[in-house]
Amino acid sequence: MRHRDRRHGVWRHRTRRQVLGRQSGGFTLFEVMVAFLIAILALGVLYHSGIDGLLTARVAGRMEEAVARAQSRLTALCHGAKLADGVSSGDDGSGFAWRSQVSSVGTANVPRGSAEEPARPLHATLFAVRVTVSWGGMFSARAVSLDTSCLSLAPSDTL
Repeated sequence: MRHRDRRHGVWRHRTRRQVLGRQSGGFTLFEVMVAFLIAILALGVLYHSGIDGLLTARVAGRMEEAVARAQSRLTALCHGAKLADGVSSGDDGSGFAWRSQVSSVGTANVPRGSAEEPARPLHATLFAVRVTVSWGGMFSARAVSLDTSCLSLAPSDTL
């Protein structure tokens, strides 16, 4: 825009801001919109990260609980009732299910006592034990399996 300078009588060019009386310290609408767009994108990334963190913590908690339940089942099998080959399963509550597999690996007679005082030998059986605890996740089923070997000792029928 051109205007005539009153003091010197010369035509000079003025910027739009000078004509409208604005100072050059503010932001334009475009700059403000770009700043809002950047802020919205940053908040979206933070929100997504927070949700992922919560889901991961929930899965880790369920995994920890499943491992504790499987350890409890293994302890009950190996130190509880007499072991026998077979598969069993059931509901463990709170959305967890369990399955156990027991199979004999080998047997042996273990002598006891001394030559002067023989005692009835022990019949030793080694079992392979697997316990699987499963639960339904948000998107797919998950499971934890623990394996161990258990030794069963029983008095032998032969002397």
